[in-house]
Amino acid sequence: MSSFSAEFPESLSLGKGATMTFLRNGPYIVLNHFSGEPDADTLYVPPHWHETHDEIIRVVKGKMEIRLGSSTREYTAEDGDVIIHKGVVHSLRTLKGIECTFYERTDPMDNQKEIFFRNLLSTGQVPGLLEAMVTFYHGDAYPALTGHVMWLEKLFVIVIGGYLAPLLGYKRLYEDLKKGN
Repeated sequence: MSSFSAEFPESLSLGKGATMTFLRNGPYIVLNHFSGEPDADTLYVPPHWHETHDEIIRVVKGKMEIRLGSSTREYTAEDGDVIIHKGVVHSLRTLKGIECTFYERTDPMDNQKEIFFRNLLSTGQVPGLLEAMVTFYHGDAYPALTGHVMWLEKLFVIVIGGYLAPLLGYKRLYEDLKKGN
């Protein structure tokens, strides 16, 4: 029996021609697919970093652009796992008109990445700053601000995501993957 439900569907739409599929009990957490059709959406994940986990990306079809620190390059299936160590600023981008399928996972591996994505994407739209910072506050993500001062970026997430956004009524939809949060 599948552990997915109406509340926690196996796949989410990321836009036109784009999906994220959750892979529970597998070597990766999610499988992302961008069709590359002329009118399909692309992915852009702005520069950010993680404090407690490494992130591993594996392109299995097509190519995508990944920024690691100050270096940006295109990755394909031939590159294997791209390991993004905790604390390293990174961003991801799929390319218009080029199909791209890639896996993601974390080390250590847990269900927090799925909860993070479900909260970040819960409105079905690109989240605004306050929604994103609430998700960042409860997840392991920090935006890379101009000048990249880690303690200042952490403070930004704490103040905006932990205090201001909740004061204005923003909250995460899921605390865990159990029904009835």
